Order: sequence, then C-alpha cells, then structure tokens
Amino acid sequence: MNERTCGNCRWWKDGNTSMGNCCRRAPFETTWKTSFCGEWADKTITPEQEQRQELTRRFAVALIVAGCDVQSIWEVAAKLAAAEPQIQREQGK
Repeated sequence: MNERTCGNCRWWKDGNTSMGNCCRRAPFETTWKTSFCGEWADKTITPEQEQRQELTRRFAVALIVAGCDVQSIWEVAAKLAAAEPQIQREQGK
C-alpha cells in the first residue's frame, strides 16, 4: 500500500508536480500532492480489488468476534474472497 497522500490517491489528478485536483466530489478541490484526507483510495489497485479486501477484513473481524481460531481466519477469508469472482462467473452474473 502506498503512503496515504493525495499524490498516491485514485481520486487525485495531477495538475503539475506539486498540486492537482481531488476528483472525489464536484466541484474539484485543488490540493497539494502531499495533502491527505479520509477519502483516500489506493490508486495501485482496482475498485474491485479494494472491495474484496474490505470484505475480507470484515469477514475476519466477524470470525474473531465469534471466537474462531485467529490463525486460520485470514487464510479462510482470503480464499472466500478470491473465489467470489469465479462463483459469479459460474452463476452467469
């Protein structure tokens, strides 16, 4: 994961070397490349990958709260998240 600054955010469009526009919401806000906010999204991954990561985290937290074995939780959650696209293809979605 990148440093959480505007310059590494999916929503930031580079205007020049140090300033650009945040395109998260209109009207676009001009920000410094080194600025940051709570809307940051890693531009090195796709929105689908980001959604899978979030679902994996939520699943793992639910299992921990339920008292499951912490060691294997991440492995099971990652396998389920990775299988989801294949299941959707098989179901014709």
